[in-house]
Amino acid sequence: MDIKGINKLIDDLKDNLGDGLLMSDISSFKIGSSVASFNANPKTAALVNKFSKYMIDMIVKAGVGNSCNYYAVEVEGGMMMYVLLANDYCWSILVNTNVVANGMMLVGVIPDCIASLQKATK
Repeated sequence: MDIKGINKLIDDLKDNLGDGLLMSDISSFKIGSSVASFNANPKTAALVNKFSKYMIDMIVKAGVGNSCNYYAVEVEGGMMMYVLLANDYCWSILVNTNVVANGMMLVGVIPDCIASLQKATK
């Protein structure tokens, strides 16, 4: 794991999304806690980590696939949480949907972030 690289991921995301980024946290499935964050709540990070592991296990047990790259949850109050998964790491990104368009996230931001997370966590 490249901790400087992981911290740079969050810094770059802050630069790209500006005031639209409400929270970002990168956690490790192995240790079950955050390794880098911005405006994050440790309890939320731990719950997202636990839920993500559970979801991946269910996908595998259901025979749908061996993993997934990301999922998104619409949150009350004009927010969307995207959770990116790579190399036993979970990256939570909470955005204000009045500032950041879902299409921009799905087409541009998420694919780039997943590739960067894979590289930083090899």
